[in-house]
Amino acid sequence: MEKLDNIVMYSPEDVRKLLHLGNAKCLELFNSKDFPSIKIGRAFWVKADCLEKFLSEKHTLNSKNEEIF
Repeated sequence: MEKLDNIVMYSPEDVRKLLHLGNAKCLELFNSKDFPSIKIGRAFWVKADCLEKFLSEKHTLNSKNEEIF
């Protein structure tokens, strides 16, 4: 996590730890069109508030059609 003048940015490693994802799934997430990541040089980043908004808007159902997010 990096903090730049009150802007908190997460790296893919931070997101992997927060969401308990593997490397491949995390990179797939960062490369998806609806994920709010930005690429600076060769590194991906996501603003903390954008990640929170993204996660709050996603609702995943399990096999019994119960919300798990």
